[in-house]
Amino acid sequence: MPHITIESPSVLTKQVNWKEFFQKVHIRLSSAGYGRLDDFKSRVINLDYWQVADKNEDALFLFATLETMNPRTPEMIRAMGSVITEELEIIAKKIANDRWLQVCVRVRGTPVEDYFKVHINAPDLKSGNFKVGETTQ
Repeated sequence: MPHITIESPSVLTKQVNWKEFFQKVHIRLSSAGYGRLDDFKSRVINLDYWQVADKNEDALFLFATLETMNPRTPEMIRAMGSVITEELEIIAKKIANDRWLQVCVRVRGTPVEDYFKVHINAPDLKSGNFKVGETTQ
């Protein structure tokens, strides 16, 4: 279950078509064999306030966290992070408008025994590791 969370300052959030961005990243990661397409979940957290050092609001960042729950090698998790970084950099170059804009991506894995999930009224899922109604991995 790869989850991607992006923290974005409010001045940037609306400048990006996040649905399109996440669809592209999900397909790219799935096509590379890093997970089933149905398992990717992503979201953006809009930041109403942020501060970089003592800079004014022209100091901006897009901070992404990739959290994986199924076992993956450190090399695979890093490769996934690299894909996210590449795609975020493309977006950043389009919206920076001569402002300082940092792109940061953190990757980490949660042991499967520390991840709990319940499906409520789930649609049929494609064959794979997960089944409708599962409560544990």
